Amino acid sequence: MFVQHDSHQILSYRGAAGTTRAQDGDEGAGDSLEDAAHDEREHARERLREESGREPTEEEVSEWLRQQTEGY
Repeated sequence: MFVQHDSHQILSYRGAAGTTRAQDGDEGAGDSLEDAAHDEREHARERLREESGREPTEEEVSEWLRQQTEGY
């Protein structure tokens, strides 16, 4: 789940019981760069799906991510 806070998005992972991954005993789970990139693409895909009402193409996901990171 992403939370908007002072123009920054914070990613919060929740387990089935509402606990965080670290509380679930999955320390280190999701910490790799590949996992972060995958999670970012999934977030972009979900946002585009909600906005457009359809499944976005890979090109649309890539373009959305590029636009979001362009200012950094």
